[in-house]
Amino acid sequence: MARPRKHDQNEILDAVERVVARDGILNVEAVAKEAGVSKATVLYEHPSKRDLIAALVLRTIKADNAFNQQCAENFAAEPDAPLRGRIEAARRSPPVQGGNPAVLSLVSALMQDSAMRETFRDNQNTIGQELLATASVPRAARIAWLALEGLKFQEHMELHDWTEAERTEILQDIEALALTGIVKPGGQDD
Repeated sequence: MARPRKHDQNEILDAVERVVARDGILNVEAVAKEAGVSKATVLYEHPSKRDLIAALVLRTIKADNAFNQQCAENFAAEPDAPLRGRIEAARRSPPVQGGNPAVLSLVSALMQDSAMRETFRDNQNTIGQELLATASVPRAARIAWLALEGLKFQEHMELHDWTEAERTEILQDIEALALTGIVKPGGQDD
């Protein structure tokens, strides 16, 4: 029996994102149609919906890590480069008006699957260790990282809609906290 031809997995995972964003649920038939392949082709590499979501989660983590690393390279010779890179990545990735339903579905999948949460947790632990190991003020860096992640969480979950000016100020405050251990008084509300 001939082995099926391998298809570009990124195209299939892109189709998963589009289907989840459009339909709010994962349907393998819809993914196959969106990717222009057969259902058997989708299931050959990913035998279940869970495997499709797990592959998408892993791809998302890898892409996020690569983007943050690319942004950190701008600060390679400066203190707190990994954390400053993450802050810069947040600056370059403002929230999308109307949100991203695929992100919300990924978060939901993470909460429901302990193995996917473990993958995400391991990645977060690795990031945290790197940020603290390279921090000029480790306790401040830890709080700054938590603030940054909190900001991103609120944006991705559409819990708060910051103005562009507020968001810029928040990111400046997070960076100041990371580098100095303090946030300067004054700002938009003073």
